[in-house]
Order: sequence, then structure tokens, then C-alpha cells
Amino acid sequence: MNTKNNLLINLTAAENIPTLSQQVGYLVSDKHQALPLSETILNKLNRDLPTILHAAFQDEDKAALLEVHKTLHTIYEISFSHPLSSVCLHEHSPWLLTIRNQIEIAWLNYEIPRIQKQLPSNSEVENPKLLCDWFIEQALLESNLDKFVLEFLKTQASIEQFNIFILSDATLNYRFCDALALSLPYSSEKVKAEIAQNIWDECGHGIPEKSHVRQFARMLTELGLQQPTSPIWEDWRPYAGHNIYFCFGLNRKHYFKAIGNLAMPEIFDSSRNRKIVAGLERLYSDARVKCEYFYNHLEADEKHGLDWLNNVITPIVNSEPLAGIELAIGGAIRMETMRRYNEYLADRFGLL
Repeated sequence: MNTKNNLLINLTAAENIPTLSQQVGYLVSDKHQALPLSETILNKLNRDLPTILHAAFQDEDKAALLEVHKTLHTIYEISFSHPLSSVCLHEHSPWLLTIRNQIEIAWLNYEIPRIQKQLPSNSEVENPKLLCDWFIEQALLESNLDKFVLEFLKTQASIEQFNIFILSDATLNYRFCDALALSLPYSSEKVKAEIAQNIWDECGHGIPEKSHVRQFARMLTELGLQQPTSPIWEDWRPYAGHNIYFCFGLNRKHYFKAIGNLAMPEIFDSSRNRKIVAGLERLYSDARVKCEYFYNHLEADEKHGLDWLNNVITPIVNSEPLAGIELAIGGAIRMETMRRYNEYLADRFGLL
């Protein structure tokens, strides 16, 4: 995060920092005694936040939703910033945790009612086999728009449109190993072993050049694209899909939701990646060389999905039956955010 340099230039009044995300960015950019506007900005933020949250989650105002999720993204990135950077001073500051908690509570109160109908029954969530069957069934469900977007990538998308897709995916691809790492602390060695295996895969089995981050970076270079320094999205939907990993992962009380949220794409990504690879092969004769990242995921994700069901979901429910509903909530919200992401892509591609 280069928040300090971005926000301390030509700032003479609070009016020059008008949005919620900019205000939080300013407040985390240095010690508050070094920021001339910190008290004014913090007072304004605390006064305005309830109004913004109402606009976002009650009125469903798109601009407010975007601002709230950009703010959450800024807050979550503190946990992954350079350890010697000034933003780390605020990681556990009461003022920041208060803002984060208010946003997260309002957001989950918005999300959870929307997925109630998709959740399994009480008897299913406490039965490992039935809950695994539910995960598979939900992961395979596709809306008409889901099918349309994936078929478009496979058969019609231009190089420019594929570039938008790849750059839209970039932010999470660089953070996914961190999201996995947040799920590692747990009492079951079997669960830890499966998550650790996923992290080991992400890290290229200890070979730096085979790490998924390096593979993705090479793909960008091969395609003549620059690695984005910040998300290319100006839409709340992809922000929400990214943020939910860290809303769950950075809150211990949401641990089992985090597991369900991570498990679902391990199941549905292999089908999605097959169509992406087909689209890349349509556009590039040397797609396997240029886009090694997607080919490696195509082969790995088919195994990961089954392993997560057998080695993560099943042992958790066997030992903690009450965790079943939390796992299901995490999985259902992931499916909801995935569908919103497809809607975002459809908008970016001009399909709607």
C-alpha cells in the first residue's frame, strides 16, 4: 500500500478527502499526531458511517456499496502490508476495528438472509455425507447468466475481453495463498494437512518459478499485460467476492464459514477453467505456453475439490456437528458472490 504518498499530497482541508475509503486511507497512512486532519477526518467518518451503511445495505445504492467495499479492501490489506510500513501501526487500533466491525456486521446482515433458501436442512448439515452432497450439488448449479458468460469466454470473447477477465482475476490470484493460510490454524491435523497441501501447491512445491503467483505474473508478461498495483474494478461486486475471503478469514468466529467459502471454488473451478482454457486455445495457438497458470489449475483443481470434501468438510462435521451450518453459510455466500462476479463480467463485456 502506498497510501501515505497518495493521500498526503496537496491536502489542506477535510473536503479534499471526501470518500469513506479515502478517509480510512488517510487515517492509516501515518501516526495520527503526524496527520494534521486526523481528528477532523475521524470525527466526520464516525458521524457519516451509519448513513453510508444504510445507503449501501438498506437502499442498495451501488455507489455506497462500492465505497463500503473499497474501504473494507483497504482495511484488510493492512494485514498483508509490509511489516515495516506505517499502515501496520493501525492494524489493531480500536478506531479502525470499530469501523471494520460496523461494516462487517451490516454486510453479513445483508448477505445471510439472501442465501437462507439455499442452505441444507438441519439434518443434512450435521451429516458429513449429506453436507458433502449439498456442496457438490450447489457447486454444479449454474444460472443462465453463469452459463452465458462462460460460453462467451469459450466461444466468442476477443483478446481484449479476455485481458479484462484476466486482470479482473489478478487481485485475488495474488492473495489466494494468504486466504488459505488464514484457514490453517485448527485442531485437526487431517484438516491442517489438506490445507497445507493446497498451500504447498500454491507455492509450486518449493520451486519458486512454479509458484502460482509467478505463473500468473509470467502469463501477464506473455500476454503483454502489466501487473495491476490495485484492483481494476470500479464495481462493488468483485470487491465483495474478494473481501468475503478476508471477512471470514480474519475473524476467528467465522472460521468455519471461511472453510466453506474456500471449499466451494475448489469444487466448481475445474469446470469453469475448462471453458477458460478452451477460449484461450481459440485465441492463441501457443496457449499452453502463454497461459500455463490456467492449465496447471485445470489439472490440480479436479483433485482438490474431492480432497476438500473428504479431508476438510467431513472430519470437521464428524468432530463438530454444529459447524455444519457455518460451513454451508460460507459455501452459499461464495456461490452468491461468484454469480455477482459473473454479472460484473457480463457488464464489462457488454453482454447485458
